[in-house]
Amino acid sequence: MGKKIKIFSILIIILGIVIIFQGRVEARSYTVEDMDINATVESDGSVSIKQKITFKFNGEYNGIYINVPCNFEDNDYEKVIKDNIINEDLYNSDNVTIKDVYSTENGKTKQYRESKTASNGISGVYTTDKKDNLFEIKVYSPSNNTTKTFELNYTLENLCVRHNDTGELYYNFIGGAWEVNIKKLNIDIYLPNNNKEVKFWGHGPYEGQCKLVDNKHMNFQVSNIKPGQYVAARVMFDNSNIANSKKLSMNNAKERILLEEQKLSENEEAKKAFSIKVLAFAGCLVVYWIVLILIFEKDKKNMYLTMEEDEIFKKYNPMLAGCIQGSRNILARDIIAVILNLIDKKNIVLELKNTLQGKDTYSYYITKNKEKEDQMDDIERYVYNWVFSGNGVVDLQQRLKDMPQEKSSNAKFRELNEIVERKLMEIRANEAKVPMWLRVVNTFIFILCLGIAVRHILFNGLNVYSNNAYGDIMIALVVMSISLLPLLMGVICGILNIIIMIRHKINNAVQKITGQKIVTTTISILMLFIIIIAITHFITPFKYLVVDEILICIASIIMFTDNLMLKNNPRMIEDYSRLNMIKGKIKNYSMMEDKDIEQIVLWDKYLAYAVSFGLASKILKRIKSLNLDDDLLNMVNDDILNKYITTDYNIFYRYSNLDARFVKEFTKTTEKIAKSWASSGSGSGGGFSGGGGFSGGGGRRRRRRCFLK
Repeated sequence: MGKKIKIFSILIIILGIVIIFQGRVEARSYTVEDMDINATVESDGSVSIKQKITFKFNGEYNGIYINVPCNFEDNDYEKVIKDNIINEDLYNSDNVTIKDVYSTENGKTKQYRESKTASNGISGVYTTDKKDNLFEIKVYSPSNNTTKTFELNYTLENLCVRHNDTGELYYNFIGGAWEVNIKKLNIDIYLPNNNKEVKFWGHGPYEGQCKLVDNKHMNFQVSNIKPGQYVAARVMFDNSNIANSKKLSMNNAKERILLEEQKLSENEEAKKAFSIKVLAFAGCLVVYWIVLILIFEKDKKNMYLTMEEDEIFKKYNPMLAGCIQGSRNILARDIIAVILNLIDKKNIVLELKNTLQGKDTYSYYITKNKEKEDQMDDIERYVYNWVFSGNGVVDLQQRLKDMPQEKSSNAKFRELNEIVERKLMEIRANEAKVPMWLRVVNTFIFILCLGIAVRHILFNGLNVYSNNAYGDIMIALVVMSISLLPLLMGVICGILNIIIMIRHKINNAVQKITGQKIVTTTISILMLFIIIIAITHFITPFKYLVVDEILICIASIIMFTDNLMLKNNPRMIEDYSRLNMIKGKIKNYSMMEDKDIEQIVLWDKYLAYAVSFGLASKILKRIKSLNLDDDLLNMVNDDILNKYITTDYNIFYRYSNLDARFVKEFTKTTEKIAKSWASSGSGSGGGFSGGGGFSGGGGRRRRRRCFLK
């Protein structure tokens, strides 16, 4: 059953990913592999642009479109230069003039001619349109599963500004309306007649680089530009290079420009420094958490004392022994450990019965031994009653399978844990040692980290070029969520199952070494934030948010795990040490290869404690090599029952815990919604005829531009 759940969950996730990406292929499955821009400043202040864009199309498209921004836009400038006196209209281009449009595919070059109108499906023409301060170039070039390079030659008229003491080019070459990543961007700016000093700056992603090739050539390079980001360049040069420019500011601007760029540079450095400080603070919190563990969780000493095993076994049943030795709360495997111990002590009578399936196939029935019912402690009695559940005889294999699936299983597990906690409190073992005042401090640290994260976000700002981008993104998410709700819920269900399985596997692996309950909480928080961090890093342009997420993750771990830090009272150190020695003895015996081990009567005595200590798989592996005639050992060697024991009864978590119950209810809800949607039918709407859609971007406005086939 467990394997079926794993397979089902993985298939759900794979199906969801395939469908999502298939939808993406049909809607706008194209990428911008490379973009190269050559910008030459002319003497009249215009800028000649040669722009090459390499598209990789996955699917059928009618062509591309480019929105060339004509107006000045720089979010960093507007936020940092509070007292700016810049006349933005002075930096706008008057017009865009198209000279040539080409495409290259498989080594063949094709030229396009301008047309006033065109319709989807035709080829060899382009149209232009100026609206909302954008100049739209739409190239009709049907493409299907191919890589094609487009070259556009155009002029931004009257763009550069001639100040009294300097000339200036300030332009956002990449606006925020590109719908996909631009993997590689290269911008070369040329001043063909310049012989004097130039100064230049690049604005946009932190990862961008700019360099001076010579006084006539500046180069800007940026990789992996996310949708919504922009790239702007600012160049200050001798105004003799634009001697014929009619765009005059009539002011001295050199000192102002230098001061503004200094502030922008300082702001960028301050952002980086802020991020480093936040990350360093997160590192300090990790150290702080480790110190808390060492002080409030790790026992100070391990005493080496003479073994008094019978007294220890009488004093602590396997469940208590495992909790004390592992400094933890109860685990599902402790239930099996108690059952095995009760069988060994004859409180439960084990009987093997042949089934009709074969001579060597048995059913393992357990029967109450009423004569010994008064010879059990509260913990053993609770497990005893739970297992038999009012019956005198039960099939142990079937009962272990059914127990986790009962509605009351989680509640009973918690009740059993409370009984154990009360017992541990009485003997002062596994005490919560973190004082209340320190837990208040940890809560304050968490709130402080939230404040730091908010301050960091506000300081950096969510710099999306297009002001409409946020609204468009939210609308797209809402539409997608509604239209794909059943699928989305199925994917979430699958992800939850995978997270639960991974969390328990990691938890079990670490608990075999440390036994700490803290691991489950820590792993859950870490897995949640790993998913969030991955989404932030790979999907959004706001990479600095990763630092804030790391900080909040660590603060959450500290706040939610300080109450799980447990230690033994000094009076318990002796028994704790004895239990550690018993664990070591069991482990060492399980590794022995001497055949004389068969003469040592220890398996019935130690098996239950080996299960609770997390050594079941090693012990049973050793037992299988022995020829011992014992019903209990035959039972633990049974393939089916062996899985319950050696896997630490993980099936219990898969069915009984709150995570699993939530997933089960979530799955039921998903099924109901899916059935409801299937029975209600679907609507249809109009659209453009013909294959494919248009791809591309650029400029300030962000609109949906792709048409489905």
